[in-house]
Formats: sequence, C-alpha cells, structure tokens
Amino acid sequence: MSRSARFVFIPVMALVAAIVLIAPSAQAQSARYEAEDAVCEGTIDSNHSGFSGDGFCNTPNRVGTHVEFTVYAGAPGTFTLGVKYANGAGADRPADLSANGAPVQSGVAFRPTGSWSGWAIETLSVPVREGGNTIRLTAAGGGGLANIDYLDVVRAGGSVLPTSLQWNSSGSLVEPKSDANHDIVSVKDPSVVHHDGRYHVFVSVVSDNQGYSLAYLSFTDWSRADEAQLHFLDETPIGGGYKAAPQVFYFEPQQRWYLTYQIGDNVAYSTTTDIGDPDSWSSPTPFYTDTPQIVLDNMGAGQWLDFWTICDGANCHMYSSDDNGNLYRAQTSVGNFPNGFTDPVIAMHDDNHHWLFEGANVYKLAGADEYLLLVEAITAGGRIFRSWTSPSVTGPWTPLADTKENPFAARGNVAFDGTAWTHDFSHGELIRSGIDQTLTISPCDLRFLYQGKDPDASGPYNLLPWRLGLLTQSDSPC
Repeated sequence: MSRSARFVFIPVMALVAAIVLIAPSAQAQSARYEAEDAVCEGTIDSNHSGFSGDGFCNTPNRVGTHVEFTVYAGAPGTFTLGVKYANGAGADRPADLSANGAPVQSGVAFRPTGSWSGWAIETLSVPVREGGNTIRLTAAGGGGLANIDYLDVVRAGGSVLPTSLQWNSSGSLVEPKSDANHDIVSVKDPSVVHHDGRYHVFVSVVSDNQGYSLAYLSFTDWSRADEAQLHFLDETPIGGGYKAAPQVFYFEPQQRWYLTYQIGDNVAYSTTTDIGDPDSWSSPTPFYTDTPQIVLDNMGAGQWLDFWTICDGANCHMYSSDDNGNLYRAQTSVGNFPNGFTDPVIAMHDDNHHWLFEGANVYKLAGADEYLLLVEAITAGGRIFRSWTSPSVTGPWTPLADTKENPFAARGNVAFDGTAWTHDFSHGELIRSGIDQTLTISPCDLRFLYQGKDPDASGPYNLLPWRLGLLTQSDSPC
C-alpha cells in the first residue's frame, strides 16, 4: 500500500512551545509523547485504525525525512524508548536514531507489521541529560519512515530486584496421575494461587494420544503436592477438546474467579465463585471471534498461544506469544472486562524466534512502581526464562536478566539437592502475594512453579514427560 508523500512544514519553535505546555514532570519515570505533539516532517493522519491520541506521523517517502520528539529527564541517565509504529509495506522501513544531535543507532529496522493498521513497539535505548532532550528518527531508506504513533519513555535501571538471581530447586513435586478415562503422560503449564490456606493449581495434562486438556489440584503444603487428586476439567462444564495453558486469578470488581486458557487458535475463559469446586466452572466463552489479523500476518508457522491477563487501576492487558519471536499485548478497560479487548500490538520482537518464544508472565512488584516481565526461550542447553522490568504494565521493557550468561532462571543459576532432575525451566508462574487481577508478587519472596523433564527424555514434544518443580530464590535482596 502506498502512502501519501504530502509535506507540511510546521515551525519548530511553535511545536516545542506546545510540547513544553504539556511536558510531564521532570521527575517522571515514565511518560508518553504523542506524534501529533512532535515535529513531524509530514502529516498527522488518522486514516488507519489502532492509533493512540489524534493520529500518527506519516512522513514523505524519501531518505532523510524525520520525526523529532522533545523528551524530559529529571536527571542524566539512560531512557528505554518504546516507539509504536505501523509498516504495511513489504519491506523494512529503516531509521537512524539520534539523541540531542548525536548518533545513537543506525538502521533500526522497523520491520513490516502486515498492514498499516497493524501496530508494533520497537524498543530502543538512548542516553539523556537533565531537562529537555531531542530524540529524532530519520529515514534511512527511500520509503521514508514507518507510520509513527507515539514514543513511550521509561528510565532504565533501578529495579528493586537484583540484576542477577540465584535459585534452589525442589525435586519433582507433581507427576502425572491417570484414571480409567485419562492415560496421562505429562503435567505442565501450571497456574497457582494461595487462598484460604491452600494452594490451588491449574495445569495442562497431556494424554498418551497427545491430546491436551485441563486439570486442577489443591493442597496445603508443597510437601503434599503429589498426594493431591487430579480433577480432570474435561468432565466439568469446561468440557473436552483441546484446552491448554491455564491462568487463574480473582477479578475483584466482579468478585469472581476467572480461568483463562487457549482453545486451539483462540483464547477463552470460564468463571466461578468457588475456586475449590472444580465442577462449578462455567462453560468456555471465547475472548475473540477469530484470530486477529496482526497475529495471522506475523505468526508464520507458529501458533497464537500462552495468554496472560494482568490489570492495573484502569485497564486489563492480555499478553500472548506465537512461537515466532513476537510478544503481543491487547487491552480493555477494567469496567468492560472480559469484553472489548483490542486487536493486539506487537509489544516485543526478536528475529531469533527461539529467543522470544512463549510462556510470557507479567507481575506487579509489591511496594514499588515496577512491573516484571518473564518470557521463555529455548537454548541448546534447555529452556530458560529471560526477564525485563518497567514502571508501566505496558512497557517499554528494560532488560533485567535476559542473556544466556545472566538469565532469570536456567541451569547455570539453579542449584539442586543432589542430581539435577531437569535441565529445563519452562512454562510456569511466580507465587503471588495475593489473588486478584493485579498479579502482585513480593520482591522479597520469589518462588517460581515451573515445568521440567528428565534430561534424557526424547521423542515428540507432546509426549515428553513434563513434571512440576518449585524454584526458591536464594539471594533475596530483603
């Protein structure tokens, strides 16, 4: 799709003056700067859906055209930038990034998003000085810039969590249990809350014919987890058919429990007022009528999966993955939940799809204006978790422990009593300090329920013998 090459010159001083009037506090740790308030060498358009504010910056299709934001910092340091953009062309729209006139990064790709109404976030990093800072994106190719909607900024660093973590792991705590109607080979994808003195755990179970369904177990102490009965939820109103990757939370505004899970190429929910009664869950209700177009455009040979909902004071946000290097985020208002979720935006992307694979979690850190993001990755040595933080549930996300050398959880920073029963630290959840939709965790008490397997196991993925184990942080900062 071609775009207009219209050019409108707007006096820089007038725009800068307008920005000053709406500038956030100099001490702000996060802020959003809309394109209509920036110096846009082009036009502010609104002919493609999904933008924020009054419109987006559409620049001429030529090298050198630019958009410039004036960003305010309370002190020198580093800002993480989240540039929301759309690129409906069939090729990258590369841009050069500069801060205060100095080059920062050349040839930022701004890869295609599938359509001009498909939006993504490009995460960048810039040094800033105290006061006003000019952040410019300049087109490095003849197609001009991608359409630019806004610039989110957060101050990098300063997490309440340590930048390097150490863990102790339990042995295998929950193993498959079969009955007359279920021949189970794997128990995986746990979601957990602690309520009324009991742990309530929801899992995916896989049968010997590679069929997926959901199950529930409850116990008072982790030492008794494997004694707990597996209640198979395909025998409840949730019903049979493919269902996997559950997440459970209490939605306080409605005083109801929600269980969300994937159903093939979509995501659904069930509700109850009694988490301890597995027969009380309602039948599935899909969140979407079909797979959003931006996911179809970008998932390649992957699958839309691993849905995760978290709410702040105003909105509920649904994160998801596609096994193709894309992390998505959609949102609706707290008052409208569970209805009205927007089409997702690509919140993060990695060209190495194994490095940003699946199993995303987002949590609020108690006592801090900070959120924690975890995403599962695949390495030659096994599955691991990477992590980022942000003062906003929407990002942009600053790396915390996200490398092979310094991961959130992997073989290199997990100790076992005796022989390690697994080399994989895969799909799981941190133990929350509460039960509600804010998904709050204590930074002083990190415990992570995960799935692992025998390092010598092989065969089809759906027949691998996944079990559940518990990580406990051994280097708490508190």
